[in-house]
Amino acid sequence: MKVDIRHQVSPYLVFFIIYNSQVGVGILSFQRTIAEKAGYDAWISVLAAGCLVQAFIWVMYKLLGKADGDIIDVHTAAFGKFLGRFLSFFIIIYYGLASISVMLAYIEIIQVWMFPALPSWVISTLILMLVYYCISGGFRVVVGLSFLSFIFPQVWIMVLYFFPLKIAQFSNLLPMMNHSLMDMLDSIKSSMYTIAGTEVLLMFYPFIRNPDESKKFAHLGVLFTTVLYTISCIVSFTFYSEDQLKTTIWPELSITKIIKFSYLERFEYLYISMYSVIVTALISLLLWCSCRGLKKIFNMKQKYALLILSLVSVLICQLSNETVKELIDTSVTQMNLYIFYIYIPLLLLYFTLLKRGNQSG
Repeated sequence: MKVDIRHQVSPYLVFFIIYNSQVGVGILSFQRTIAEKAGYDAWISVLAAGCLVQAFIWVMYKLLGKADGDIIDVHTAAFGKFLGRFLSFFIIIYYGLASISVMLAYIEIIQVWMFPALPSWVISTLILMLVYYCISGGFRVVVGLSFLSFIFPQVWIMVLYFFPLKIAQFSNLLPMMNHSLMDMLDSIKSSMYTIAGTEVLLMFYPFIRNPDESKKFAHLGVLFTTVLYTISCIVSFTFYSEDQLKTTIWPELSITKIIKFSYLERFEYLYISMYSVIVTALISLLLWCSCRGLKKIFNMKQKYALLILSLVSVLICQLSNETVKELIDTSVTQMNLYIFYIYIPLLLLYFTLLKRGNQSG
């Protein structure tokens, strides 16, 4: 099913969509996780993970270009209507779980840093009201929010790296390459989940006007976020000692405590508040992918799918505890690895051979 050109977006906007899909709450805490595996050599693993994501972008464009549609169209063409929709449903579940994972992480930050007594359902309801309003406006509105999340606050937030760099200890990064290959591979695996998100391309591909022209912008988006994560990583490594980093849950967020202005004492409150724009944009993108998928698989109206997903998200956020949160995070991590970095390349191989066989016949 072709998408009306009025609902499509220009190729250059793919840069902002890819950026929005990759930059979320994870950038505030990933430094500690990857350093557990490879110490302060872990910044190298971020660059390596970025290269793998670039390869994944190429695989997705190749696969979607052959089917001239989204991942549901690919599955239907390759496996038939019933099995194709069954396989697509697992990917739709991933998008839904990923949005809940992002929301739970942001709620935890708000409750720890700002409002300890504020119930989870209140925060999640406020966020999802904005998300519902955004998605109801259509995909172009979701992309517009992704654009705004880059212009404000991300560009301004990046300027703040100047403050910790003034007292940075670059000797912390030495000696380099003093960890084993297995340690580096473990760190790359952790980094892959941190900079995940480009898989939303599997759903919004038909909404790109002239998708072939958007390839370079998708690759540039991954390059930008890879550099951003690497800089964030180096800033944290040069600011904290390894022992300090082990006990710091949100390294980048904790760094903001050193920023003081004559008119603003607790800058981290402003930082967390500004980050709500980035989080809302990311959740909107993920939930739009889920709603779009449910609409195509079950032939239901997208607004009903959005309402159901929103209510389920609020319920899970309110009832979840540390065990449930860890289970969701683990599920999202495993699904991201096996579905997108193993299954999708194999699907491309199968679909290529299938198309070639049909042409021969």
